[in-house]
Amino acid sequence: MITVRIRSSALAAAVGLLLAMPAAGQVHEAEAGAEHAEEGHHSIAGRHRITLSLGHTHVSQGKIEGETEWLVAASWALNYDYWLNERWGLGLQNEILLEQFAIEHGEEELLEREYPVSVIPTVLYKPLEWLTLLAGVGREFASEEDLTLTRLGAEAGWHVAADWEVGAALVWDNKWDYYDSWGLSFGISRFLGRGR
Repeated sequence: MITVRIRSSALAAAVGLLLAMPAAGQVHEAEAGAEHAEEGHHSIAGRHRITLSLGHTHVSQGKIEGETEWLVAASWALNYDYWLNERWGLGLQNEILLEQFAIEHGEEELLEREYPVSVIPTVLYKPLEWLTLLAGVGREFASEEDLTLTRLGAEAGWHVAADWEVGAALVWDNKWDYYDSWGLSFGISRFLGRGR
């Protein structure tokens, strides 16, 4: 079994970059001035969004050489969203964990997981222009056993160009009757279609 440890300096650099993005976006918007005023804000109603992200998933019930420890597994995600209006959307989140690991389940049982893939239909709600809340129920597929899961999360995103967005997501997954995990990812999104 392989675990991935995040170094504090790499995490600090990622957080610093993430915090600097809103300021860069504000400067860009100020320079755009008249052009931005003519176009209005970036409307998402009736548009599709594809997001590619890289992240880490954290599991508290992992087993390493017989000891229960936190596991940190690298993951890739490819998500699709369709925005019904400026506030509500529907999505499909697809994620693969790039690790083989075992999860402690009960007193003696170990649940083996080998590169599990999650597919989760979600409902999206945007209370703020840069913030999206999400909830969904889906499945985690692995060769050993498939699990049903509930996902809750939040995404923060900032437009860097008319049809491009960068952001970060924090999600919590509950694999029913088995284990919980949480993940942090950074990604880039492309909006498609003209919208309404």
